[in-house]
Amino acid sequence: MAVDESYVVSYLNEDASPTGESTSGGGTPRGVLTRVELDVAYSSEKALNLEMLLMQVEDRSCDYYALPLEKEDISNESVQHVFEFDILSGILNSEVKELDSFIASLRMNIADIGENLSENLSHSVESEEFSAEIKEKLQDAEDSLKQSQDLVADIRTRSAKYERDLAFGTVAHAETDSNQLSPTNAKWKQQNMEQQRHYLQMLEKSLARELDLDKKLSDSRYTEEDLKLKLLYAEQEIYNLEDSTETILERMFESENAAELLLGISRELRGKLQMVQFHLNGSLLQGSEMRSKLEESTKKSYERSSTISGAEYDGLPVLQANSLKADLQEAQDTYSLASSEILSLKDKVSTLEHQLRESGALLQLREVSAKASEEQQSTSQTEHSEMENAICRLKEDILRLESRVECAETKCTLLTKTNLELNEQLGLLENNGTTKKANFLERKLKESDSQLEHARASVEAIEEQQGMLYSALNDMEQLIEDLKGKVSKAESRAENAESKCTLLTETNLELNEEMGFLRSRLECLEASLNQADDSKMATAKDIGIRTKYIAELVMKLALERERLQLQIRVLNEKNKILAKKCLKIKDQDPVNTSHKETENEKEFNIHQSPEDTLRETATTNFLVEESITTVSASERCIENNSSSEGSVGAVSSSETVRTIEATQLNSKSLVITVLVVLLSVLAIYVFQL
Repeated sequence: MAVDESYVVSYLNEDASPTGESTSGGGTPRGVLTRVELDVAYSSEKALNLEMLLMQVEDRSCDYYALPLEKEDISNESVQHVFEFDILSGILNSEVKELDSFIASLRMNIADIGENLSENLSHSVESEEFSAEIKEKLQDAEDSLKQSQDLVADIRTRSAKYERDLAFGTVAHAETDSNQLSPTNAKWKQQNMEQQRHYLQMLEKSLARELDLDKKLSDSRYTEEDLKLKLLYAEQEIYNLEDSTETILERMFESENAAELLLGISRELRGKLQMVQFHLNGSLLQGSEMRSKLEESTKKSYERSSTISGAEYDGLPVLQANSLKADLQEAQDTYSLASSEILSLKDKVSTLEHQLRESGALLQLREVSAKASEEQQSTSQTEHSEMENAICRLKEDILRLESRVECAETKCTLLTKTNLELNEQLGLLENNGTTKKANFLERKLKESDSQLEHARASVEAIEEQQGMLYSALNDMEQLIEDLKGKVSKAESRAENAESKCTLLTETNLELNEEMGFLRSRLECLEASLNQADDSKMATAKDIGIRTKYIAELVMKLALERERLQLQIRVLNEKNKILAKKCLKIKDQDPVNTSHKETENEKEFNIHQSPEDTLRETATTNFLVEESITTVSASERCIENNSSSEGSVGAVSSSETVRTIEATQLNSKSLVITVLVVLLSVLAIYVFQL
């Protein structure tokens, strides 16, 4: 059963963790725990590998203890086995020392990690479940390290024995050592079974943790997708709110500009109306003064009408009468011009009222909708331009009216002068006046009275129009105040929108922070998953190598079983031949049976060549001992039985015993091979999950 040394060394050194690297470094608690678990798994795996190497060393020790004492009987193959035993025992000792130092340093690091994690968890706000989980994991790691350390101590004691045997080169105490090692072997097997159970429990726990991690990963991915959708919806809402705020601000700006323009226009209209009212009041005062003067002149004319007839008789000149007529015509012309100017003012006031009504309608349309106000801005601007033009025209008309009023005042002064002159002339005509001239003057006075009444009515109408204009201006002021209230409401809405925008920005920042935290957690989980996948691949490779090694062992066991069966058949044939010889010898000379039996024993021992002995020593120890015991038992049965029937029964019993042992060996080997293959398949399936 030759074993490749390079395979053993590579099997021991693969997946080796750097022993000098400390596991209590920085990082998250979960990362530190995963690193500790990986180191513990490495130590346990290496302990199992050393156990396999110890099995190989024990196999070589059997060959070493089976060597003969004389140097002449030692073959080259036995020397090679002894050399392999020496090399493997040296490798085992070095690896045991290295693993022992690594386990000691790892236990110290685990103690430091427990202290650091307890301090961090006491200062930070962590849940009790997380702290309990960390303590449980550390306790499991400590237990597994203790078991692996016990296993390493057992391996060290056994390897020290082999080293001691090699150092002194003694083989005499092999039997006593084997007897002493039998209980230790049983104890070691029991510990190995317990350790395997513990490793299976650790694997189950690691699988459950991996499933929990997968669930947490899926949940985190779902939450990440939900958060992304929420972010998209929030960004869309923010974009819509920004658009709405921009439109609201534009409308507010336009409404403020329109309100300021309307306020300026209303102020200008109010000033112009005040000027018009002032001029109208002046014209009314002038008309009242002219009326009073005309009344006085009519009274004087009635008083002096009686003297007109006397004036005609007295022979007043005709030229004075003609001059009086011309003055009266001029006064009538001035009154007609004033009436025409009043009519023109009425028309202008009516146009202003119409324009004010149109502006009120435009303001109402602005209140209904902002879009309509935007569309009507152009029309309002044109109307405002028309109003400005009309106001300019009114200013020009007012200037004209002022000039005409000044002319009327000058004419009034002239009329007063002419009245005085007429009074003087009437005083003169009282003595010389005629009845015709008096009647003519009375008619003119009546016409002037009617014209004055018309002027009064027009002035009253103008005053009413001024009142209407003032009411329209008040309505416009109320509309402007309403617009200001709406603008303030829009400003409050804009402030609310800004506050919502700030809240949304804060929520976006919080969501971004949560996203960063989740991404960091995802990276940590992915790193741990990658490490777990690497460990799974490594364990799968180990299992494949072990299955190959077990298959080779099974093949070798099958070859050994066939060889033993052949040896057993040969021994059966020899036993039959010996039994026949014994029967013949007893039939010929029963006295010399004992002497010949001894001679047959010597011949049988002589027939066994040294090549057969060396071949039997090359096999495993327990199979050789069984074959030797069976052969000696058969010979003893032949010596003790004197009769032929007893000898035949002994031969048959020995044959049955040998056949039973062969079948038992065959069934045991098959059961062992089936169990080993099933365990390897189950381990591969578990690690692939």
